Amino acid sequence: MSTLNAKYAFRREMVDRLVSDLFGPSSDNELLTERPLERYVTGVLWPASDSSYVEAPDEPESVAAVSGEATVDSPVGNARLTYPSSVGLTLSVDTTRSSKVWVTPSAASYSPVFTDRKSGSKRRSAFDWQRRALDEFPIAVDLHAEGPKRHLLDGGSLEVYSLVRPAENEIVTVTIVLKNTQPVPADSSVDKDVACWFQVGLSVHTDQPSIIDRSKLRDQIPKDPDLASSELLYRNHLVFGAGHGCAVLVEDTDVAGRFCQRVSTTFVPRQDVHRSMAGSSSANLSLSFMGSARIDEIISELRRLAADYSMWISNSAASMDEAGPKYVPDFLRGVANRHMDDASVALRRINAGIDLLESDSTAFDAFLLANQAMHMQRSRQEWIRNDSKGTFSLDYKQVWRSFQIAFILINIPSITSADHEERDVADLLWFPTGGGKTEAYLGLIAYLLILRRLRNSAQQGVAVIMRYTLRLLTIQQFERAAMLICSLESVRRQNETRLGSDPFGIGLWVGGGATPNDIRTAKTNLAKLRMGHDVVEGNPKQIESCPWCGSQLGISNYEIENDRMVISCPDNECDFANGLPVHIIDTDVYRERPELIIGTVDKFAGMAWNPHVATLFGRDSSNSLGPDLIIQDELHLISGPLGSTVGLYETAVDIAAGDLVRYRGSQNHRPKIIASTATIRRAEKQIRSVFNRSSSLFPPPGLDPDDSFFSEKAPETKFGSRQYVGVLASGTSHTTLMVRTYASLLHSAQVIVSPTVEDRDPYWTLVGYFNSLRVLGSAYLQVYDDVRTRLSLLATRDGLVKPRNIQLSELTSRVENHKIPHALKSLEKGLTGDLTPEDVVLATNMISVGLDVDRLGLMAVMGQPQSSAEYIQATSRVGRRHPGLVVTIFNAARTRDRSHYESFNDFHGALYRAVEATSATPFAARSRDRGLHAMLVSALRMVVPDLRDDASQIRVDSALVDEVISYIADRVVEVEPGEAQATKDELERLLNIWRKAASADDDLPYQPTKKSPRALLIDATKALADPDFVYSTNSIPWPTPRSMRDVDAETQLRPAPMRKDSSLG
Repeated sequence: MSTLNAKYAFRREMVDRLVSDLFGPSSDNELLTERPLERYVTGVLWPASDSSYVEAPDEPESVAAVSGEATVDSPVGNARLTYPSSVGLTLSVDTTRSSKVWVTPSAASYSPVFTDRKSGSKRRSAFDWQRRALDEFPIAVDLHAEGPKRHLLDGGSLEVYSLVRPAENEIVTVTIVLKNTQPVPADSSVDKDVACWFQVGLSVHTDQPSIIDRSKLRDQIPKDPDLASSELLYRNHLVFGAGHGCAVLVEDTDVAGRFCQRVSTTFVPRQDVHRSMAGSSSANLSLSFMGSARIDEIISELRRLAADYSMWISNSAASMDEAGPKYVPDFLRGVANRHMDDASVALRRINAGIDLLESDSTAFDAFLLANQAMHMQRSRQEWIRNDSKGTFSLDYKQVWRSFQIAFILINIPSITSADHEERDVADLLWFPTGGGKTEAYLGLIAYLLILRRLRNSAQQGVAVIMRYTLRLLTIQQFERAAMLICSLESVRRQNETRLGSDPFGIGLWVGGGATPNDIRTAKTNLAKLRMGHDVVEGNPKQIESCPWCGSQLGISNYEIENDRMVISCPDNECDFANGLPVHIIDTDVYRERPELIIGTVDKFAGMAWNPHVATLFGRDSSNSLGPDLIIQDELHLISGPLGSTVGLYETAVDIAAGDLVRYRGSQNHRPKIIASTATIRRAEKQIRSVFNRSSSLFPPPGLDPDDSFFSEKAPETKFGSRQYVGVLASGTSHTTLMVRTYASLLHSAQVIVSPTVEDRDPYWTLVGYFNSLRVLGSAYLQVYDDVRTRLSLLATRDGLVKPRNIQLSELTSRVENHKIPHALKSLEKGLTGDLTPEDVVLATNMISVGLDVDRLGLMAVMGQPQSSAEYIQATSRVGRRHPGLVVTIFNAARTRDRSHYESFNDFHGALYRAVEATSATPFAARSRDRGLHAMLVSALRMVVPDLRDDASQIRVDSALVDEVISYIADRVVEVEPGEAQATKDELERLLNIWRKAASADDDLPYQPTKKSPRALLIDATKALADPDFVYSTNSIPWPTPRSMRDVDAETQLRPAPMRKDSSLG
């Protein structure tokens, strides 16, 4: 039977073998049959050249300096690269505790020894290489003797260099460097190997803990509230040294005294990052209980949860004065008090949600039935995960995590009442990746859908829109949500009198490249699939298995009936053998208006082009309701150019969804917005820019990153940690290091002896993560050819009959839409099944969100990603159920990579602190150039009935048109006041151009037709493909995007007008 400890042991041996392969040695008295420079690629000091010593910075380094905004290094830096001849570290010492430091260098050299070769040997050299270790002994460095000192070793071929800086407040900063002083040899390859030192290292210790935490030499709070919070949360994260050409290993730490006794260099650093788990509560949060108990029993348990949180807040506030890790210094007290105030606000909102359930019988009934549906959904999910063995039952014990039910309670009042004061608050759910955020808002969806049915089962319409940015995530979450809709449908059938006879439904609303836009395309493509042909675009077969019973769906289960597509489960015993409540074709979605829509943000660009989108907002008939809830998953991705464009279109979404009614002063029907993320900074500003709402973060942080009551650090004995390992090689190419690393990991996964196949399976499939398609493309052939060659060499070295035969696959935007579901399913195949699992999967940021495959446990990252958020999101794809292993292959030619490598443990010990701020500027000048006209057309088509199909009707005076213009102008004042007047002027200019064009022609369509080639809009992508086309909105047709991804097209630059500086007179 597989155990957590067995997996830890497997992972540990993989890393040990990686260190042996890249750094060495395989044994103390190693005898190599290949050149040491061919064998080892890191931890090597080359002969001295003209390069100078590594100098320490004047100020203490911190992760903040390392984790700034990502930049692309200049190629000029490559010209300065040399083979390193020195390595070192910098530390600071309290001289009142120690007057000297002891430095122990380590290294090894290899000498050629002649070996008599047997006849027919394929060896190219007649030499073996004998290892000789440097005699190790400590060298004293006097901290009161300022300036540089040199200590020669091994007859002068090595040198320990120390630089003691002047003391400040009894604190001395010292840099220790180990340098190869041998001269550059002639061109002889043998001489080069002899002149190098391998497995080099430095260990520095004091007689008692005296090395101080270098990151806390300041006591000032950053002005940025998020940075101030990080300063508080990570006040106990200690940084005792900075590496130069290496990383730093800290030992013998005295956390209470903020000192350590020993630091040393390491060339393959490793850092464990523990998972977060839901905080514990004494309340009974079982879904079975919440879906069946009496109201007084349920309210009592919910009150118990609130009481537990209240007690935690009180204890946390009291602990700030206690000695130990909870102590908060005076300069951080203001930040700590703010955290406690935010927690108190969250507690008040939780209690308000409980009060509503207790006083409103309809709300309580919706809560009760929603819990029944969620219990069914999560039990089905577990049953299908176990291969649908046996007859399904609700015996699976399913429990709400405390943060999930608390988040539901917080949002129940503003979802229940459209005019609630918190309806305009965007609630942001922050929880580490894999923690269960999806279940929290699925619970809210279930509550809202049932509540609307209980209130009026006759009224239909879209209730919830869930939006994603990436198609991979959209498709996966669609399958997950489809199971909830099936569960709700099962509950409805049991309560038809109260919930009505119309089935619940879910719609997939994504681009035409993924699903068919109309029934004709669906019928044509289904016919192609039945004949065995591939369908690259508009593939109607998006679901691989029945979300209710897990049966595989074939193409024969997709049928066109009465001008709509019906997907039926092939199992006649399944409750949905006659049709699943899912809608994949756009025309079906518009006609059926299912309660839940899952789509991409891209699709909302269609508001300017397609009048049928109005049906999703309840604008097609008096009997149709508009959405009450919009869920924006992975909020951190709504930033930069995409975030600005989404913010523009969000104005039209608000108008279409009913905010114009609130604007008039009537009852609010603005949808509630909730969002989620695991990595974000300055979320309040981003939410205001994109959604024009105030925001609230949940769970609010506590006094340290490992405890907010709702989440806490998971012990590694309960949940597997994720271990990060860093490798960097200055003396070889980045690609060679990748080949060596891949081969070592793949080979180890094959040869390590393990008790069970379950221990091996998490590390069998290697996910190779790349920062761009360009880098992935250039590395593909190296993985395909060179890694296989290296595997053959490793197999021969270990005496294997044959090497591991690897197969490559890819999960990037280059993969055709119709192949994505199959690619995801193939990753779920493990060594324990009948099918062969994937060996290597090369991927880009397409997988950084949404790849939820529990068996994956191994990843190699090719170069430090451009943002820390992307790094966290991508690497969190592995180690979700088992201990994970992430190897980051740093590029020695990039300054930023080197910086992350040298501060490896500092950075990974406080990963979330390094998340960069996101931004969106929807009404900035260049953003308006691209999309203001599209937003204007979208808003007017959605809410002005006469303009829905006929653009020429703009010439008719309409108070509603003027009202929309005023609404937009006032929104800009709230979002970006500096752009308000320019935006208003631009809107008036666009409206005049539109009206003038409509007056010139009796018929003005929105897009060209054979009958009317002159139209208001033209596809921006097609227009920009014409080299003679000049982008302009000064006349029609206006180039308008069909996708928000079109914002990445080239932007024309124009000089800004000169402004006179009043200070110059």
